[in-house]
Amino acid sequence: MAATAETGAPTDTGATPKRRKIDEENERLHHSISSVPVVGQNIVAGPKKHHATKTLVRPPHSIPAATWHLNPDLDRQGPLSREQLGEFYKNGFIFIPDFYKETELDAVREDVERMIDDLAVRLYRAGKLKSTYEDLDWTSRLLRMRKDFPDAPVILIKGGILPAALQTLFAHKKILDIAEQLDLGPSIALNPAWNLRAKMPSHEETVVPWHQDNSYWEPRIWDEKVITIWVALVDATVENGCMQMVKGGHRKGETASHTIGSSTTTWYTEMSEDVICSQLLDNAPLEEGVNKVTIPAKAGSILIFPGTTPHRSLNSFSDNIRWSCDFRLHPKVAARPGKSDLDWFYGLKDSLLLREDMRINPTFTPDFSQWADTDRTECQDAAKGVDAHQAKEEFDPVIMGPWMDLWDLEDNGRPNKHIDAYLQSDPSPRDVAQTYIRNGNW
Repeated sequence: MAATAETGAPTDTGATPKRRKIDEENERLHHSISSVPVVGQNIVAGPKKHHATKTLVRPPHSIPAATWHLNPDLDRQGPLSREQLGEFYKNGFIFIPDFYKETELDAVREDVERMIDDLAVRLYRAGKLKSTYEDLDWTSRLLRMRKDFPDAPVILIKGGILPAALQTLFAHKKILDIAEQLDLGPSIALNPAWNLRAKMPSHEETVVPWHQDNSYWEPRIWDEKVITIWVALVDATVENGCMQMVKGGHRKGETASHTIGSSTTTWYTEMSEDVICSQLLDNAPLEEGVNKVTIPAKAGSILIFPGTTPHRSLNSFSDNIRWSCDFRLHPKVAARPGKSDLDWFYGLKDSLLLREDMRINPTFTPDFSQWADTDRTECQDAAKGVDAHQAKEEFDPVIMGPWMDLWDLEDNGRPNKHIDAYLQSDPSPRDVAQTYIRNGNW
């Protein structure tokens, strides 16, 4: 592996036949979606394109572009060097290898193993598994569970109870020091939108298309400082589906046009490469090794980037699972407040304050007790009129959320149970004129 001069991130420079085959397949899955409104590709059927049609059309957004990144203070003190600060503001991300210790990752694995064990027992008792497969490790076990019950991985990642080991990762002092150095502080909060990810071999639900994280937030915070921290819990490679970033895609501060359902049968927001180039790169082409940066990462390494940086994860051709997690940090109060100071997610679940201004409260300690046990997914379901308890008991794999209110929904010719469920849910939030636009939240 070589390190790029500007990002410090390891990039795979080899061009072996195996690597070329992986690159070609990833491009087949990801690159061929054309520009809106005619977008989409049938991932399952192969390279033949199926032009998507509009199911629900949204008006254009009008929130001003973010400007907080334009005049950075590169002399702010903290864990990052001046060069790393410059990389963050210039490239739109920084890669920090070996950030978390092996003992911290081991604790996460143990918590995830308990989560898998709980799910296996529930699925077995419901007659959906032939065995609990308790003799297998966390990766082999979930892969074997998927053979019996294909939705097992989605049910696992859909859960929204934050385990103790992830609480420790998210509230890590050095992470909060970096957030403060990036001018999120002095009071820093944890967004409820965190994720545990189990990327499966050739599994559409865990192949995340090009998007900006802003596409999942209310428009009122698109110009705010919200950073994502992505954590490799195991080694992430090109073969098992590592991350790709668009270097410089954040510089205009714009949140580009996204859709849902254009090329997948999932709940993910997505944007085509044509949109990235036209709306974010001033029509410059997207080129591997130039502004499309592939980032293999050793376990414990992290990526930090704002909500305006386009990124995706590649498809996996490995026999194992690429485990990762991601979380978001932001200031305590937004310029356009929601229902409370800590409402940064559609009023469904408040963020958790991780650090109070140390000049006011130097001994502040975050209280995860109630917050960690409030399931964000259940909050999302309840807001759409879904019986969250029943959905859990029935192992319902459908994921839908308020971000679906924001973007055009499309039909690519394959059934999409997530969009179907959304369209059958409470219609009132879909009246964006009443729910969003009249409140200056569009």
